[in-house]
Amino acid sequence: MTRHALTAWKIGFIDGFIFLASNLIAFLIRFHLTLPPYNLRAFANLLPWEIISLWVIFYIYGLYDRPTHKTSHEVVSSVTMAIITNSFVSSMISLMLVTIGLPRTVFFLSASIQMMLFLIWRLAYRSWSLRHAPVVTVLAVGEEAEWSALTRRAGQYLPRITMVFQEPKDTNTVIPWYRIGAVVLGTVDIPTKSRYFIECMKHNIPCLWKPDTYDLLVAGSELTSVGEVPMFSLASIRTRHGSAALKRLADVVVSATSLIVLLPLFLVIALVTLLDSGRPVLYFQERVTAGGKHFMLVKFRTMIPDAEAATGPILSQPHDPRVTRCGQFLRTTHLDELPQLWNVLKGDMSLVGPRPERPVFVDQHRQAIDVYDLRHLSTPGLTGLAQVAGSYTSSPEEKAVYDLHYATSWSWFKDLIIVARTLVQLPFKKEK
Repeated sequence: MTRHALTAWKIGFIDGFIFLASNLIAFLIRFHLTLPPYNLRAFANLLPWEIISLWVIFYIYGLYDRPTHKTSHEVVSSVTMAIITNSFVSSMISLMLVTIGLPRTVFFLSASIQMMLFLIWRLAYRSWSLRHAPVVTVLAVGEEAEWSALTRRAGQYLPRITMVFQEPKDTNTVIPWYRIGAVVLGTVDIPTKSRYFIECMKHNIPCLWKPDTYDLLVAGSELTSVGEVPMFSLASIRTRHGSAALKRLADVVVSATSLIVLLPLFLVIALVTLLDSGRPVLYFQERVTAGGKHFMLVKFRTMIPDAEAATGPILSQPHDPRVTRCGQFLRTTHLDELPQLWNVLKGDMSLVGPRPERPVFVDQHRQAIDVYDLRHLSTPGLTGLAQVAGSYTSSPEEKAVYDLHYATSWSWFKDLIIVARTLVQLPFKKEK
């Protein structure tokens, strides 16, 4: 078992202990410092399923990833959403397995106690991990002009680093591989890249590099044999017919249900928008969907009417004077995006997929990015991998990398992870 895997098991054990303690405290509060055997037996029957549910949901919300890769805000959001989700799942399990003996008030008390204890434990663990993380020597290979950017990337990957630099043309310098803990590559040719890949694999150390067009296209390829000759087969982007039908069914069910449940909120937002800046309440904008087809994306209007009348199509800027007071709030909370559930219901979009872009920007990006048109083989989504792994300031090239990786490695589990991470990160994403 690796050191990281052992650490994850220890963390899971502590999580289970905190969950158990929270429930026992909730019982003591509910039953006035006593533990009735009848109620405890009902809880004991439910406990294994609750623990398994806790571990799975914590894993989905990224709480078993390296804590040094999360900000304190992300830890708070992840823990909060995970506990709320697990409390709901646990209550559903109890309805199926335990009919009497387990008061519902225990669930609410336990969830409140868990929120406090898990936040204290997880924030303390993150702080401890940052203080005690080992200093890692990182080898950066690239032109001197790239060294500052490579240092920045390495610092985002590892909390405490010391850098060693080497230019690609410098092949005579002997690298003390026993001291190197990670490698980050800049702009290097394929032979150089292959040489460092081999060394990193020999010494079992991580290697980071920014993928080029070739890397993107061959990622996810399957090894096959033709006449006993090993050959790669490119990964397919299109979802298999059966999976595509189920994905569409999930889109319809979730979007229709959400539109009904959120209707009162829609009416409130419409009224506030009307009072703040008049009509129209909704804003329709042309976007590009799968197959290069155009559709009208709908969202709550956040700018003054005819905001692009004088400028033409331009991206929104920070502190954009065209944004209304109500629009500023809607953009910050991302509530302006909710009407796109109608686009999902109609079939223009999916819940998860590459974000749809405007035709004018599609024409610009396809000229500069070789793989850009491949994103139009997938149905665009309300959220996507580029939105949770990147940021609003990510370049079109970086977003295209995320979109193509999602398309070539799609799975139901990946969609679930993206939705969960969207809910976790939404409060901390910067304004669009």
